Amino acid sequence: MRKIPRKVGVILLILIMSISILQGCTKNSESTTDQSTFQAGDSSTEPVVGGEITVAFQEAPEHYDTDNTYAFVTTAVTNHVYEGLFEFNANNEAVPQLAKSYNVIDEGKTYQIFLREGVKFSDGEEMTAEDVKASLDRWFEVNAAGVAIAKSLVEVEIVNDYEILVKFDKVYAPFLNILASPVSCQKMTVKKKEIIEEFGTSIITKHIGTGPYYFDEIVSGQKVVLKRNDNYTPLESDATGLAGKRVAYLDKITIEFVPEESVRIAGLQSGKYDFIDEVSTDRYAELEQYPGIMPEISEFGTISVLAFNCGALPFDNVNLRKAVAYAINPADMATAQIGDSKFWTADDGSWFKKGTIWYDANAGEGVFDSQDLEKAKALVEASDYNGEIITILGMKSNLWSSNGSLALQSQLSKIGLNVEIDLYDRSTYFDYLKSGKWNIMLSRWSDMSPDPQVFEPWTGTDGWITRWQGKDAERMDEIFDRMVVELDQEKRYEIVQEFYNEFWSSLPYMKLFNDSKVYGIHDNVKGYAGYGQPFFWNVWISE
Repeated sequence: MRKIPRKVGVILLILIMSISILQGCTKNSESTTDQSTFQAGDSSTEPVVGGEITVAFQEAPEHYDTDNTYAFVTTAVTNHVYEGLFEFNANNEAVPQLAKSYNVIDEGKTYQIFLREGVKFSDGEEMTAEDVKASLDRWFEVNAAGVAIAKSLVEVEIVNDYEILVKFDKVYAPFLNILASPVSCQKMTVKKKEIIEEFGTSIITKHIGTGPYYFDEIVSGQKVVLKRNDNYTPLESDATGLAGKRVAYLDKITIEFVPEESVRIAGLQSGKYDFIDEVSTDRYAELEQYPGIMPEISEFGTISVLAFNCGALPFDNVNLRKAVAYAINPADMATAQIGDSKFWTADDGSWFKKGTIWYDANAGEGVFDSQDLEKAKALVEASDYNGEIITILGMKSNLWSSNGSLALQSQLSKIGLNVEIDLYDRSTYFDYLKSGKWNIMLSRWSDMSPDPQVFEPWTGTDGWITRWQGKDAERMDEIFDRMVVELDQEKRYEIVQEFYNEFWSSLPYMKLFNDSKVYGIHDNVKGYAGYGQPFFWNVWISE
């Protein structure tokens, strides 16, 4: 396989993170990837087969090819039509979905994957290893996550109709986690071989999947209509997260794309819509007053991040980066950017949520949320900072970014930093970001990453947009080199703790807080349990 330069991965991640920045808005949590887990309505009633719902999403996908997009709404729609070999359960663990089971063999370098038999596409044809191999080959060639992994791939080999081997030239421990990722442009789904051969690496516009629904109608930029796939073969295991049993109780799901929040809320109130996404936090109380409507705060959401340009003065000096960490009060930042504390938390420096297998309650201890202005001033003195202007880069149209920049400027001025805010239009903003003409910027990431290894292109030498180099960055590279080949979960977790320790010691960027998203849903919609993104299998209508 050809070698993929580190910079390729960095550029891909810049695109992902840049889109995250674009979507942010103060007191209006618009982010690229929603991560939610909640049970709406009284699900004690018996499920009812039949009926339909109409859903309003804020953002319209450009297309529905999950290998060729970073948009969260694409997977939110296509999860109903396509399935992965593996999916995440509610504990953020990759478990078999279209796969029946798997083994890791050849000293950890080969994944032996057995497929479920009798799984049919919506056109009635059975899924076989030919379809899976074609889907994996395309994923490695087109999908951003697959491209990053492809440098270690030897081949995907078909053993028989229901068994494949994925061979690497070295151990690649996080393979299944990344394969199952719910994050856009990481997730791998199984498509028909014939369709992949027809479209190649071009955007797929003909969709036949194994999921509980199929596309009945697509009106670009306006709506999609999903209908029950009568050929669907569900798992019998309990539904958990995105994994397990998916039942198509509803005959039809219409998803309309409605950018105006006021129109979505009015439609929910009138009964036109049964579910809406992207509700402003400052309209939560309003929805509470509407009869028959429940506003829901998601369990998962996004992480607010402060990034340093470590490749230029003055933040090439770690002491000044630490000074910023001790100057910041995350709660003040969250209040400025999000609003009411019911919609955000600033509990710890872990990049993974409590309850997931990679969570570390002690991550960032002594640095995260440890405001100490005197300590910060001493670190400024210990750095090479001489009063030069520090620029916070932001966008004029992005209130989440601009309000956060104002709060940050206020906090940093208290330790003697000369801070200015540069707000630009979208095009100029990205020009400055990519050219390195900035010192600090604020970003927003999904808080449900599939595996710690995905932080490698964000965090190591020249990671993400930080231009971080030197011995600290090299130590981080070495940590990731050991992490990728460690198959033992407990030993790998110990390496992840090393990552946390090095990260919070050297601070190429830093976590500020977690925030949640708000949805609106009618109380006659039963069985809803979104995870990662809204989905409507296992959902029924109770009249």
